Formats: sequence, structure tokens, C-alpha cells
Amino acid sequence: MERHLAHHPDGGWLEPPLVAKLLACYGLPLADAIWCDGEESVTQAAAVLARTGEGGEVVLKAHWPGQIHKSDLGAVRITSAEEHQVRTAYREFVDRFGERMDGVLVQPRQAAGTELLAGVVQDPVFGPLVVFGAGGTAADLLDDRTARLAPLTEADTGAMITSLRTTPLLFGYRGRAAVDLERVEDVLARLGRMAADLPQLAEADLNPLICGPDGVVCVDARVRLEPRRVPDPYLRRLRRLPDAPGEPA
Repeated sequence: MERHLAHHPDGGWLEPPLVAKLLACYGLPLADAIWCDGEESVTQAAAVLARTGEGGEVVLKAHWPGQIHKSDLGAVRITSAEEHQVRTAYREFVDRFGERMDGVLVQPRQAAGTELLAGVVQDPVFGPLVVFGAGGTAADLLDDRTARLAPLTEADTGAMITSLRTTPLLFGYRGRAAVDLERVEDVLARLGRMAADLPQLAEADLNPLICGPDGVVCVDARVRLEPRRVPDPYLRRLRRLPDAPGEPA
């Protein structure tokens, strides 16, 4: 991260390969993906990843710096891994986005599940917050979110899971399978540790997290860095106040 900031002194969004490396350092479950910079590498990646994709399909995601809401921009394609279809999808990206596109991320298509989001934002007063809520393309519309200060305790992660309007979906609503809540809590705890460890982390967005009875996988992640700020030592004392009479501070 220091090397990235050395080349981008004002900060900015990390490229997908660097995002994957950072999340892997904290054991966060990012879906398998291959970063490609041309048509031939995209077709080769699709052939490899289709073996684990739902229905033998892959997802192609066009990328450029500062990209937001790629689905709304038409920068996502779900296709079979047949070579001619992959090439057609890639060429459509080139025709549409031209030189601003700096690469394509290829992923195996994931099985359906409950879509959630988890992330980190920096509060100017209290420091890093871990955010959790309903995810997917309708996340902003639903606006069903909760947040806690990082790092998180077990009580924090449990409270976050039960604080949403859509919480019943996580426990198995109307015959749907319950999600792996232990793994969801683990993801939140790991995000909290990452946020507490890295003062350069200005923003992280894992959306959607596809959750099911057998685990959790993130299919899209963004991370933004800013130059390190000198923290106010008095702010963290707010986190250490006792929660109840008699508890040690």
C-alpha cells in the first residue's frame, strides 16, 4: 500500500489485482478471478474458470480507474465459456468503453444466494466503521445497513447481523435455507481488523457477498486508499468506555 501511495500521493482506488492481494492477507473470501489485459488472455481465463462456474458460465467485468456501479454502466457480462461468445463479449466492451478500459476481470459464475454487503468507511471523528447490510444492485435503494466501530467484538458482529430489516432472510425465511452466520460474522470481524490495522484504508466495499448455507463469497470488491493521517489519541478513548456499570474501561 505504501508503494501504491508513493505513485498516487493523493490516494485513489486500488486496481483489482491489488485488492485481491490485500483481502487475501486478511483471509477475506474473494471469488476466484483472473485479471486480463487483452482478448486472448480473456478467452484463456474463461476456459480455465468455467470448470468451477455455475452452469459452466463465466462473468466478464470491464474495469477502468475510479469505476463505480459497473452493472449500471453495462460493464458486466455473463456468458458461456465458449470461445466465440467470450470474444464477442470482450469486443463489445472494447467498442463501448474504448481506451479508458484498462483490463477485464474474469470470474466463474457463482451459485445464487442471499446478497449482502460489508465494507469500511472512515468517520472523521470516531475513525473506521465497519458497515453491513443488504447488498446487490438494490443496496442503495433498500438502504438497510448498520455500522460499528472497528475493531469488532463478538457482541458487535452478532448485533450487526440481527439489526437489519432483512435479518429474517439470513435465518431462513419462508423455506429458504439459512446462511452460514458464523462465516458472515467471521467476515465482519476480519474487515474490522483490517480497518483497525490500516489507517490508509479510506473505504472498502465488498458487494455483493453471496451467502448460503455452505459459506460466503465476495464477487466484487473495491478499496480506496488515502495518505496516512496522524490520529488524534483521544478519539480511541471513546471506544474504551465501559458498556455497563462495573465493567472495566
